[in-house]
Amino acid sequence: MKSVWKWIKKHKKLCIFLVIVIVLGVLIGGCVRSVQEAAEAMMTMLTRQETAAIERRSLVESVSATGSVTSAGSKSVTAEVTGVKALSVPVQVGDMVAEGDLLCLLDTADLEESLANSELSLSVAQRRTQLDLDAAQRNLTEAGISVQVDMSRMEEQVESALKTYEEARESMNKAGSSYGNANHNSTEIRKALEESQAQLAGIHEQLAGMSGAEASVSGGDASDRTALEAEARRLEQLIAEYQMKYATAQETERGLKSVYDQAVTAVNNAYDAYNRQLQNQEDTIRNGSSTLQSRQDSVTSSRLNASTTGMSDQQQIDRCQEQIAACTVTAPLSGVVTAVNLETGDNYNGGAIVTIEDVSSYEVTVEIDEYDISRIKEGQKVVIKTNGTGDLELEGEVLSVAPRATGGASVTYTVKISIDTPCEDLRMDMTAKLSIIISSRENVLTVPYAAVQTAEDGSFYVEVVEENGETAEGSLPTRRIPVTKGIESDYYVEISGEGIEEGLEVIVPADNSLDNLNELMFQMGPMGGF
Repeated sequence: MKSVWKWIKKHKKLCIFLVIVIVLGVLIGGCVRSVQEAAEAMMTMLTRQETAAIERRSLVESVSATGSVTSAGSKSVTAEVTGVKALSVPVQVGDMVAEGDLLCLLDTADLEESLANSELSLSVAQRRTQLDLDAAQRNLTEAGISVQVDMSRMEEQVESALKTYEEARESMNKAGSSYGNANHNSTEIRKALEESQAQLAGIHEQLAGMSGAEASVSGGDASDRTALEAEARRLEQLIAEYQMKYATAQETERGLKSVYDQAVTAVNNAYDAYNRQLQNQEDTIRNGSSTLQSRQDSVTSSRLNASTTGMSDQQQIDRCQEQIAACTVTAPLSGVVTAVNLETGDNYNGGAIVTIEDVSSYEVTVEIDEYDISRIKEGQKVVIKTNGTGDLELEGEVLSVAPRATGGASVTYTVKISIDTPCEDLRMDMTAKLSIIISSRENVLTVPYAAVQTAEDGSFYVEVVEENGETAEGSLPTRRIPVTKGIESDYYVEISGEGIEEGLEVIVPADNSLDNLNELMFQMGPMGGF
């Protein structure tokens, strides 16, 4: 009997429908009383207080949705070239292609001619700039040699001027020494001359004194006079010799002084010449450096010109090569061809040539309303069923959640879900029924969702059936136990609270639809004279 009650409890709506069918059958068929009795018996069965046991089970909270199967990857294939003719389009809608397979071959004749012209123009420009660079390098080399020669010549001239200056100083020193010796000799002779002249003047004074006293000259005085006269003559002869020597010495001194003066002038001239050569050397170095820098700048400029010359030609070559390569259009991924928009002989002016859908993996795109979207997160597991695969449950995962709502009358958000279970029966555009797993609990105490009732203060409770049977009115004696609701599934809810134990029977209040049916039966009356 208990199994019958469980069946009625789980198929309540079906039972209500059967009652309505019976009532209608009575109205149509005329078997009023017997059917009414059967209906009343059914109503009595349905309106009795239902109970359910608190049981442990695993619960899954999910959000249900319906979407369509799409490919995981779709590519509209285009070509990076326009205004060319299609030589071949070897695929048709429905063809399976592998990555790299030829989809379209476009005409490259005009592009190849443009490429050849650009390559020729680049070759001429590069040859011209190379000649300029070679000339600049040659001028630099020649300038370096010329500067080196000038530097060597100037170094020799500076060394020669320095040597001349040093030789002039040596000659000046020698002339100065000779002039000094002559001056010293002349001075000594002059001193000896002046001494001799002074001695002679003294003798003359003595002799003059003797001449005034001749009367009293004795024999001894006569001899003194004679001696003085003899000394005077000797001094006169010596003075004459000194005068001749002094004249000769002065002449020699003057000659040597002239030589010394000439030597000083030669030294000054040699020093000036040496300084001029040093200045010339500095000028040569500066001019040579300037020349070399100018030639080096010319080389650098030529190199820069060589690096940039033909740039536009090279860009044109690269563009032509890219466009020629783009004329061979291949599949960027493996899949099925779902659209072909170009035929052999047509001019391609842009747009998708072929559309390819990747059928190696699928996705489901669904719209979730604003009431549930906050519960949907990337990475959540999904159970998927399709009409084409029957009761087979496919595994999936939430890939993305749109940040903004989809435009439309209702507020919904697009969610993409992968299909991770391989299945050969899947096809694009199949209807997919989804259960997005929000949370799950294992081995928790549960009751039917309708068994949890709401008190006046908004708290939750369940009515637990007492073990002492029915009351006089036929109802079951119960007591309230406050509970806290946990995870919810479509039919069951997790409960917890003090006194909640596995196996306790709780009241499941009757559905409002049963009350409505009971009222309908009452209004119909005994139906005896229908």
